[in-house]
Amino acid sequence: MTRRREARPFAEHYGDLVRVALMEARPAGLHTRQLVSATRLTKSQVARGIRHLRDVGAAEHLTPIIWRRRDGYMFSDDPVD
Repeated sequence: MTRRREARPFAEHYGDLVRVALMEARPAGLHTRQLVSATRLTKSQVARGIRHLRDVGAAEHLTPIIWRRRDGYMFSDDPVD
């Protein structure tokens, strides 16, 4: 039996900040440096926030976060994702 890893409070907080920044930028995406600027987090904190959002999103069947070279991180509008 696999247990879902419990979210650390910081990862959840970073994920919330990243989610808000991506929602405000929607439908455009944001690159890591733009997320750092928008959230005032470090690059590694932004990465932890994105990992948290991906884990939670996958577990709860929410809109996935994708990355594209041209657009950066964004919420996917494609149902296949």
